[in-house]
Amino acid sequence: MSYRSTDNNEEALRAEVNRVKAVVFDLDGTLVDTVPLHVMSWIETCRRLNLPIPPMDYVQSLMGLRALDIARLLCGDENAEAALRIKNEVYLSLINNAKPMNNALEVLRTLKERGFMVGIVTSSSRHVALKVLEVTGLIRYVDAIVAGDDVERGKPSAEPLLKLLSMWGLGVDEVVVVGDSRYDVDMARNAGVNVVFLLGGSGDSHVVGIKDLADILRFILRNQF
Repeated sequence: MSYRSTDNNEEALRAEVNRVKAVVFDLDGTLVDTVPLHVMSWIETCRRLNLPIPPMDYVQSLMGLRALDIARLLCGDENAEAALRIKNEVYLSLINNAKPMNNALEVLRTLKERGFMVGIVTSSSRHVALKVLEVTGLIRYVDAIVAGDDVERGKPSAEPLLKLLSMWGLGVDEVVVVGDSRYDVDMARNAGVNVVFLLGGSGDSHVVGIKDLADILRFILRNQF
């Protein structure tokens, strides 16, 4: 795990983490290994609608955006609602293949045991997100969810995260965000959150790059307890 700030002051980061009461996670690609299932579902949706089949890399680059926004980009505004219904149908037929990311269950369980609130901000539709959480067993550790169809504007807008913080009555300095895409980072920074953990590392000077979810525990718990 590494952290780079504009002034190379890691102590400033530690001070921020000491105030944290809640951890907000992205879902797909962060807590659950479902990005390939989403990509396959969108490609199948285009096939069923007799639309051009988009390159897999392009579809994957859209992961993190709100599901309805992806439908508009891939299938056009006129087909978006129908495309989203088809995509969710296809995705739910594959959902039993969903697996938690490495150490996800242990991380959420430990956070709850230590008194942290755990939230999820996802671009997926609510019923789809809940099904994934149930299948993977993560739902027992989650306090609140804001899904793509709960907001007018999805990531990278700050709206989903601010909605969750409002539900909890917390400020942006009392939460850290964990994600796997630039959309998660942009959402957090647009909201004014000071600490963002990004799976896979980062060249962003304001982001904590991590290789595994367990890095969050090693950092937060060292500073909190």
